[in-house]
Amino acid sequence: MKSSMYDQQQYELTRRPLRQAGPLPGWCYTDNDWYERELETIFRKEWLCVGRVEQIPKTGDYFTIELLKQPLIVVRDADAVRVHVGVCRHRGAIIAQDKGRCRSFVCPYHSWTYALNGRLVGIPGSPHPLAGVEGFNNDDYGLISIRSDIWGGFIFVTFNADAPPLQSWLGDLPAFLADYDIEQMQWTHVDPYDVDCNWKVWLENAFENYHVATVHRQHYDPKNPQNWQFERPSGPWEAMFSKRSVVAYSGLPEIPGLSADRKVGLYHIWLQPSLQIIVTSSYMKYRQYLPEGPDKVRLLENWAFPRSTVERPDFSTIVGPEYYHKYSQIIREDLTINPVVQKAMRSGAFRPGRYSLEEYVVHRIGNYVLDKVVGPDEPNSRALREGVASRQAAE
Repeated sequence: MKSSMYDQQQYELTRRPLRQAGPLPGWCYTDNDWYERELETIFRKEWLCVGRVEQIPKTGDYFTIELLKQPLIVVRDADAVRVHVGVCRHRGAIIAQDKGRCRSFVCPYHSWTYALNGRLVGIPGSPHPLAGVEGFNNDDYGLISIRSDIWGGFIFVTFNADAPPLQSWLGDLPAFLADYDIEQMQWTHVDPYDVDCNWKVWLENAFENYHVATVHRQHYDPKNPQNWQFERPSGPWEAMFSKRSVVAYSGLPEIPGLSADRKVGLYHIWLQPSLQIIVTSSYMKYRQYLPEGPDKVRLLENWAFPRSTVERPDFSTIVGPEYYHKYSQIIREDLTINPVVQKAMRSGAFRPGRYSLEEYVVHRIGNYVLDKVVGPDEPNSRALREGVASRQAAE
């Protein structure tokens, strides 16, 4: 089975145009070999979001995040944001956890000391214990830095030295979101969730409205449907727009300069592979997907608001009950269903059915994963899927 998993013929159903297509097989959500191949062909190749610059506003501010089993430190060093692997170059101890502010990083094992830029600047002792070691030079043993860049206040990293520059990789997404001025948004809150499901199970759930009437029925008004519209972007992203959503709250000022549609609606955006951005007329939410195994994902549910909104004296009293708490109800409802889906996938009993037309982005997710893990399919098949399926979904 391992070899046949990577045969294009296994995925003929998902490769069809949307009106003829169906989901990925269950092993794509449970098999460890498949998962490791996803890490290698997707997560270690693409740009990945680790947070926002507002989380580290002052020199010495830092936070840590585990990404692909790598313990990373994201730190402000004067005007620069740097990302290091937070592992001591001596014997491998993790040198920082959680978040804080410091002048330097000191390993808790043997007190090797690193500057904010990652350079090894101190080894205690007089003379220090490595003074007689042949060929030892501090400059050769700084922290390992990770390639990083910033867009719209988001901090991205890539483990791929050959990845294109972030700004060119993003395609037309910066222009698409320019009206929201997301660079001026202020991060205010995060809720972490450890979920017993594959990262794609939750991602697919997040980009289809089909389940809302069942899973989120207490928030759903059948007389006022959402009627999602799908974008045709240029770049590594997908978007769906609605004039109504179960998470489109009100009570705070609108972002100035938005079009009439954007004042009353919201976008759900998937930036491949692991960042979801929700923009509304008054706030931004974003979710980081951190895979931790074929059956586990860590979700970081983040909130950000315009700076002028955060500075309002009534901000904290409004956002707690009206935003954070309301949305956590939605998350708890999804927490009941996604692990159940994962359990079914693990059982081996799942046989793929058919996509609904509301699962346009889910279809796109499946084909993105196949392109990376299995390889692109036959050009004529792709042309049919990309042209006909997209037009049908928009009709």
